[in-house]
Amino acid sequence: MTQSSRGAARPPLTLLQIVVIIGIAAALLIMLDFNRRQAEAQRLEADRDHLATEVADLAYANAVLATQVAYATTDAAVIAWAHEQGKLVQPDEVLVVPIVPTAAATSAPAQPPPPPAPETWVLWWNLFFDLRPPITP
Repeated sequence: MTQSSRGAARPPLTLLQIVVIIGIAAALLIMLDFNRRQAEAQRLEADRDHLATEVADLAYANAVLATQVAYATTDAAVIAWAHEQGKLVQPDEVLVVPIVPTAAATSAPAQPPPPPAPETWVLWWNLFFDLRPPITP
C-alpha cells in the first residue's frame, strides 16, 4: 500500500460524524445550562421560604408593638406608670413605700490552714527518683 491509497481510503470525518459531534456538544451545553437554572431556582425558592418566615415574624412583632402602643395611650397605663415608677399618688391616696429588711452580712466560713510545705530535700528526692507525692485528704 502506498500513501495515496491509505489517505484516499478513509476521509478524516464524514458530514454525519461532524453533525453528531456538534449535536452531542449542543446537548451537553443545554444540559449544563438546565442544571444551572434548576439549582438557581431551588436557591430562589429557599430564599423565598426564608423571607416569608421572616415577614411573618415581623408582622407578629408589629402587631405586638401596635397593641403596646394602644395600651400606652390609655389612662390606665398612665396611672399604672405613675404609681409604679413615678411614685405619684392621686389627691385621695397615701404613698406607702415598704422598706425591705436586708440580711445582715455574714462572714465567710474560715478557710482551713494550708498543709505545711514539705522539706526541700524531700522535694528533690521525689524529683530525682520520680516519686509522686502522697495524696493527703
